[in-house]
Amino acid sequence: QVLSNCSTLAKTLLEKGYDLVSGGTDNHLVLVNLKNKGIDGSRVEKVLEAVHIAANKNTVPGDVSAMVPGGIRMGTPALTSRGFLEEDFAKVAEFFDEAVKLALKIKADANGTKLKDFVASMESDTHQSSMSKLRLEVEEYAKQFPTIGFEKETMKYKN
Repeated sequence: QVLSNCSTLAKTLLEKGYDLVSGGTDNHLVLVNLKNKGIDGSRVEKVLEAVHIAANKNTVPGDVSAMVPGGIRMGTPALTSRGFLEEDFAKVAEFFDEAVKLALKIKADANGTKLKDFVASMESDTHQSSMSKLRLEVEEYAKQFPTIGFEKETMKYKN
């Protein structure tokens, strides 16, 4: 299931115009080269983190800096263990695409080219609102699936 889910994630990303290192995947990971989108992995990672999508910036062929790599690495095991199937990973790809589009808008509004300028631009009301909207969509979708090792009934809250 992990491999099938990753195949669907890769296929959907390719359909959305993303460049995948190695042209696809044969395992549990996809490595997305963002250079053709005009943004880097560090900036997209910041937006993904803000909307509660776990992914890592990652170097891709041709990168000269590990601090500002051109790619994002995503895997399928964690969500598969929660019960995500192929159609759910197509939705994950849609969420990823929305986050990249949002990152591009934030980058365009940034007052400078440094990562700190991008992070400062993320703080604007417009971008906070857009990130909140996407974060809510991600959370609502994820709530359909059980969190492994976490059962609400057994939680004890302490003030």
